[in-house]
Amino acid sequence: MRIRMRLPKVDQTEWAEPEGCPAEDCQGKYFKVHQRQCTKRLLDPDHERVTARRYQCLSCKRTFRVYPRGVSRAQRSDRLKGIGIMFYVLGLSYGGVEDALAALGWAGSKSSTYRDVQGAGEAVQRIRQAQGARKVLVAGADTTFVVCNREQVTIAVGVDALTQGVLEIELVDAESIEALKPFVENLVDTFEIEVLLSDDQDSYKRLADDLAIQHGICRAHVNRNVAKLVADLAERALRRPDPLPPGMAVTIDDFLADLEYAQLIVAFRPLTGNEQLRQLHQRYQAAPAPAPGEHASMWYRFRLALLRWWNRWPRITLDQEWRGPDGQQLDGTNNATERVIGWWIKERYRTMRTYKRPQSVLNVSRLIAHLGSNSDTAALADLFAV
Repeated sequence: MRIRMRLPKVDQTEWAEPEGCPAEDCQGKYFKVHQRQCTKRLLDPDHERVTARRYQCLSCKRTFRVYPRGVSRAQRSDRLKGIGIMFYVLGLSYGGVEDALAALGWAGSKSSTYRDVQGAGEAVQRIRQAQGARKVLVAGADTTFVVCNREQVTIAVGVDALTQGVLEIELVDAESIEALKPFVENLVDTFEIEVLLSDDQDSYKRLADDLAIQHGICRAHVNRNVAKLVADLAERALRRPDPLPPGMAVTIDDFLADLEYAQLIVAFRPLTGNEQLRQLHQRYQAAPAPAPGEHASMWYRFRLALLRWWNRWPRITLDQEWRGPDGQQLDGTNNATERVIGWWIKERYRTMRTYKRPQSVLNVSRLIAHLGSNSDTAALADLFAV
């Protein structure tokens, strides 16, 4: 995993002026400097002490400290916290981060690193919510799985397919229509999505139709599934073919040729592919459905597959027709979402012994995805400021 991060810095020449009284029962907005120099001991790679200022609220007369940039009420500086988070994101365990910090002569326990990582993940979500809604023409959606407290949990991911930016990461109960519906509806409503990209799972197709948006199916997923089915049916035809149903004039050689032909149609997606699939389907329309308790014949399975590909042809070829207002084009895949899942969720998870809390799944996934998809601009300092 390669992520470029900008660590926070301690700057003793910069203080943020107070905007409101920290006391919960006071709404004061006017202050005066009560003490210009207050020494604070600090755990930081470069600074043992920093100078803070003390202000007095003119409303409640209470005093409070304002710290220089990169310093808070905590004993450790934001920079030291950021270093621990960086070590964790790059693959060390919480205990490993503690050992690495100790080897460098810096303070930090595994429990404090855990709190820092969780807090940064929660800050990512607050930043995303504070940014508000924006228009997203094309969104990719997909799910992945991790183990949390000895149970499998499902993570749903939404990505801007044109800019590669992460839109949302949430936990869902399953991959069913009912479980994915709130997640997809929230994406569409929040970002005014016009096109949804996904794998060839039926749930996304149904949800896109219900929400009246266009739907594109990833070519890579379709080609893999088609290749698997064709190989399975071809092996069955060669080793133990089913009897030819009445009303069909197709030999085994014809069947094998049609399998290869259908695979080529889906792979190359010619302009007349829809019609070619329709004609192929007619050849196998006489294949009967299995009786209760029986297995489907190879003829019937191929008939259903042809019908499925024929019906989904507009979704499989959506990228050939769709153009954005500025001439944007699609590549026919859902790779943007796959990259987020593979690079920023699964890659880090492979080094873990599983998660302990569902909220930790969300916090860590959101944090790493935020840093990874914004490597040129993402600053850990931003996560300590919210």
